[in-house]
Amino acid sequence: MSQRRTSDHWINPLLTRFNLLRKSEEAIARDACWRQIEKCELSDRVARIVSEVNRTAGYHILEMVDFLPPQKNVVRISFERNRVKHVMEIVIRESGVVLMFSTSRHISTGWGIMASSSKRRSTSLVWNQIIYPEEVLEQNIQAWISYLLSGLDKKFRLDQMLHPSDNAEADFNETLRKASA
Repeated sequence: MSQRRTSDHWINPLLTRFNLLRKSEEAIARDACWRQIEKCELSDRVARIVSEVNRTAGYHILEMVDFLPPQKNVVRISFERNRVKHVMEIVIRESGVVLMFSTSRHISTGWGIMASSSKRRSTSLVWNQIIYPEEVLEQNIQAWISYLLSGLDKKFRLDQMLHPSDNAEADFNETLRKASA
């Protein structure tokens, strides 16, 4: 008997008994997203680039956590500098696979330096965008990592980094239009 059938055999009655078995539409959609992610090896490709960055830097400048199905989180990469933590996440939402960037700052209140229990984080979402795993190229992942390493600097706008030819062409067309007017 295969390993899969053996695990189904012992776990299904237990999950059923405790009323823990659910296969909602949300779970079915999440499974479909995970199949896309696994088919195009998105987590593995992100991990290779993170590893390359860390190897080049000579230390673990980026921290990566990847998750397993059927979780809603896929990948979380963090970069911390000057008490500010910048995070890139790929998550599964109702709308599909989403790329998110956020920043959190350490906030100490009163005796915060002495007592770690009074430390809090103020988190703000900086960017979120639906992505299609099968369309993600290596240069997209490199742009994401560059944006993260910039500290989510506005000068490194992702829309410009990911579509430079479109923007260059639009700027060129705008220049031509102004010159002909």
